[in-house]
Amino acid sequence: MLTILKKYNLTLVLFPILLFLLGVITIHSITPERTNNQLLFFSIGAAIYIILASIDYTVLKYYWWVPYISVVGLLILTFIIGKAVGGSVRWITIGPMALQASEFAKVALVISTSAIISKVAKKAQVTIKNAVYTIVISMPMVVLIITQPDLGTTLALIFILVGLLYFAGLNRKIFILGSLLIILAANPLWNSLHDYQKNRILVFLNPQLDTKGAGYNVVQSIIAVGSGGLSGQGFGRGTQSHLQFLPAYWTDFIFASYAEEWGFIGVVLLILLCIGLHFSLLFMAANIKDTFGVLLIIGAFLMFFIQFVINVGMNIGLMPVTGIPLPFVSYGGSSLIASCMLLGIAQSVWVYRNV
Repeated sequence: MLTILKKYNLTLVLFPILLFLLGVITIHSITPERTNNQLLFFSIGAAIYIILASIDYTVLKYYWWVPYISVVGLLILTFIIGKAVGGSVRWITIGPMALQASEFAKVALVISTSAIISKVAKKAQVTIKNAVYTIVISMPMVVLIITQPDLGTTLALIFILVGLLYFAGLNRKIFILGSLLIILAANPLWNSLHDYQKNRILVFLNPQLDTKGAGYNVVQSIIAVGSGGLSGQGFGRGTQSHLQFLPAYWTDFIFASYAEEWGFIGVVLLILLCIGLHFSLLFMAANIKDTFGVLLIIGAFLMFFIQFVINVGMNIGLMPVTGIPLPFVSYGGSSLIASCMLLGIAQSVWVYRNV
């Protein structure tokens, strides 16, 4: 174990821990009763991280179907015994814990897509046939999640899938064709959305359309971020979160809660840590020769990057509200453990890169 620890890429340990510390400090400030739970979730995630980092990642190339089938099974189980919250059925209650299978779908998608592409692609070039096969394999997870409904996670999965196909060398002409198909599908896709999802998009374009309804979250979030000023209101002094004007202030809108208490300086620190994590993953990918290993790390990068962009964007009114957490910062066991799992796999790629 010590030999493996010495081979660690320390940036993949440092950045997640620092982000978690910023998150748990904010959680302790705005909702202290949840602090112990978050520490427990991180302990579980850290243990899984260490275990996965010690196992040769190439095993996943041949057993990718294990996490894939497990997640699909959990998603199906969610429809059967899942708990409905806010009109969506996303959680399975296990004792005092609530499991969100869609968070683990991100990990399963990265593993399965990377394994399939690395097996069928020649010289990292993906053909149309390979791409279609990969998409078909991924569809059960995407369809099950969008019917929960969970538009945010669905978009994140599609982004990861398309990103992996692009990095694997799929012809750009195919992307252009795909973009045209998406444009053609825009109208039927819009018609398939629930009314509240349509409202979120319309309010995203103009929050003032419904400041007390669909636009309330965005308006309150922007107020919280703006009230932070340069150095913030201080620990435990954020009025938007403490007076509960800001909804989901410990999960989806924790960035706004953090910005209100720590201000512009704190926001810059958080963003730099996120960028540091992203660049660490890109650096690792650039120094790995194995196609499967590269795709796993790129998949991890895409997952963290898209969640960062969506979460921060919706907190400052630049993206629609979709319920995407900020990795390592937002409260929640499923998101935190899934993030640790993916980084543990990425660390394994680095540790076993020369084996």
